[in-house]
Amino acid sequence: MHTGQLGGRIGPMMDPATRQQVTGALAGTFTFQCAGDPSGVLPQLQGRLLQTVSRLLDQKLSSQQVAVQTMPGSLPYYSQEIIAQCNTQDLGVTITGLQLQLSMDSPPPPQAYGGPMPADPMSAMKNAFAQQAQERLDPSNYEVRAKMNIGGFKVNASTDGGLDMDSLGEQAKDKVKSKLVWWAIGCGAILFVVAIIAAIIIYVVYVVGTGSGATGTAKAGAWDGTSTFTCKGNDKVSLEKVTATIASGSAIVAEANCQLTLKNVVITAPVGIEAKGNAKVTVSGGTVAGSEAAAKAAGNAQITFSGTTVSGAKNATPPATITGP
Repeated sequence: MHTGQLGGRIGPMMDPATRQQVTGALAGTFTFQCAGDPSGVLPQLQGRLLQTVSRLLDQKLSSQQVAVQTMPGSLPYYSQEIIAQCNTQDLGVTITGLQLQLSMDSPPPPQAYGGPMPADPMSAMKNAFAQQAQERLDPSNYEVRAKMNIGGFKVNASTDGGLDMDSLGEQAKDKVKSKLVWWAIGCGAILFVVAIIAAIIIYVVYVVGTGSGATGTAKAGAWDGTSTFTCKGNDKVSLEKVTATIASGSAIVAEANCQLTLKNVVITAPVGIEAKGNAKVTVSGGTVAGSEAAAKAAGNAQITFSGTTVSGAKNATPPATITGP
């Protein structure tokens, strides 16, 4: 295994937001394997990496997948894509690891531009889940209606309109001639109905606030082990006795609120398991081997190994955690 240094200029690239040419400075390190003398291929590797990074960022900038301001933070997510596009097989070289830092030296966008900047991948995901949670917890998005017959009174009520007092008053006048009896029955019925409506509203708020009904049984997943398996959303998936060999990228990607269970699974890949967001991955038995990392966790993700043979680094960015084996 050999290590090389990387540094140089990238660009110029056209910023579609400002219509200006932008440039930057790239620095970092990479590891590689080769059959011959590493010093003979090192300059070619450095040149190809610089060209590949510049070309890939230019493509993503022109298609507005990144902005100039978010480009340095997004670059680490493209490491595997850069290695794949570098195409060093003709040199008899395999790049096994890539760590890059980017600083942009272009001027900021003109003040006249008022459009929003694209968020980096992690922020975009967090913003989407925050908005969804806020909408679900807002009781104003729900309406409950009730029609009841209590003591001969037809009672209509809802969480938006409240209790239909006019209808109750008319019914009470028709049924009872005595003012004393009318007040006794009317007040009793109103208090009873108010208690029922309050109970309904409390129940609705409790169900919405706690997310009752969101749980479910994990379903058995299908994976042939030849490409990346992705678990996302609120999926609950279980994979068992799968042997996977992945040439590039991550074998398993769990994101959002995914709950993934791996039993006696054998994984060989650059990155064995990658968890993001609020994902929870539980691994029992089996083998996970990663040339770049056996496991990566970010956001609030959790990866738990139990009785598993793990080969490779375990990288967790707090508050994310990786425990075991």
